[in-house]
Amino acid sequence: MGETDRELELEFAEAMGGFFESGGVPRMSGRVWAYLLIVDAPSVSAADLGEALGASAGAISSATTFLQQLGFIDRVRIPGDRRDYYTPHRGAVAELVRSRLDRLVTVEALASEALERFGDRQHARTRLEEVHDVYHWYARELPKLHERFLEEQREAARATQKG
Repeated sequence: MGETDRELELEFAEAMGGFFESGGVPRMSGRVWAYLLIVDAPSVSAADLGEALGASAGAISSATTFLQQLGFIDRVRIPGDRRDYYTPHRGAVAELVRSRLDRLVTVEALASEALERFGDRQHARTRLEEVHDVYHWYARELPKLHERFLEEQREAARATQKG
């Protein structure tokens, strides 16, 4: 691999790290996940992650633990090797989207409850109706879109198995 490829990998890892950080997730977790997505290997050792990303063993350990808890990566054991290896968890992104969709329903319910309690307040009603209407629409429509995506994925997998 040329130096340009290495620079592109690090650039992608940094961009993903920044994206994660903007969402309240540790930057290193985003960098590790990004690297695992693009590396041309089935799994990567913690030591190799540290070397590739220029990170300490402690930073890699914290990031991999966090990513495992989120369900983004899996720890892989290789018989006869005492090192820990990591690989992206298949289906993690779809699960993340599903959990975010569930949160839409929660906010919609909170807005409905607030409308019942405070709907007699003119200004509050206007603001709460706006929140409720936006979340109600997305909570109703986005799960359908997500299910359509999942069904298309299942159909593609069935076609691959048959063909």
